[in-house]
Amino acid sequence: MTAEQKQMVHQHFEQVGMECIKTHEITAEDVTNLRTRKIPTGENASCFLSCIFKHVGIMDDNGLLQKESAIELAKKVFDDEEELKLIEDYLHSCSSVNTATVSDGEKGCERSLLAYKCMIENASQFGIDL
Repeated sequence: MTAEQKQMVHQHFEQVGMECIKTHEITAEDVTNLRTRKIPTGENASCFLSCIFKHVGIMDDNGLLQKESAIELAKKVFDDEEELKLIEDYLHSCSSVNTATVSDGEKGCERSLLAYKCMIENASQFGIDL
């Protein structure tokens, strides 16, 4: 991932985050944790993540991760087939969160936090620097 591509992805997530924070207010500590790829712990953090994931197409309205739509988004930033395959494999590595038992169903908050944890944990094995 080039510095320019990374910046483009970060800017997009920052813009979406500014929208989601209006309905799912998070603490300054959570913002810092998210920016430094740490797990946020505030009470609204998981729903904030769900909002972001749904806005960018990583999660559907049923609260499930959608690898296919995330790949389509990645194609707007990356044009190298190897990079896209790597991203697809990376996203697939977290698909098990769709079968995890959660108590909030379609809301997707709990599943979003599980997905975020998985993405952080698996990024390095795929050479992805979020």
